Amino acid sequence: MHELIGCIVEAKAGRDAGKCYVIIDAHNEYVYLVDGNIRTLDHPKKKNMAHIKQIGYVDQTLIEAIDKKHIRNEEIKRAIKMLQIERQMRR
Repeated sequence: MHELIGCIVEAKAGRDAGKCYVIIDAHNEYVYLVDGNIRTLDHPKKKNMAHIKQIGYVDQTLIEAIDKKHIRNEEIKRAIKMLQIERQMRR
C-alpha cells in the first residue's frame, strides 16, 4: 500500500468520476485522495480502491514531500496540472 502514496489516480466511480487526485494515505482497501482545491490536505476524500484507476504518472518530488510531511496544497495542484497538460499534448 505504501507504494501507492504519491501516485496520481483518476476516480472511476461516483460523482467525481474522471477527476484526478493524489493518494496521500492508504489503509486496507481505502485510499485518501486530495486535489489541492476542494479536497485539501486537511480534508482528504476516502475512496475504495476499486473505484480508482491508476494513471501511471508519478511525481518523485511529490512522493518525497508527502513522506517528509512537508507537502502543500499548491504542490498537489501543480502536479495534477502538469499531468493534465501532458495528457492534452498526447492527444
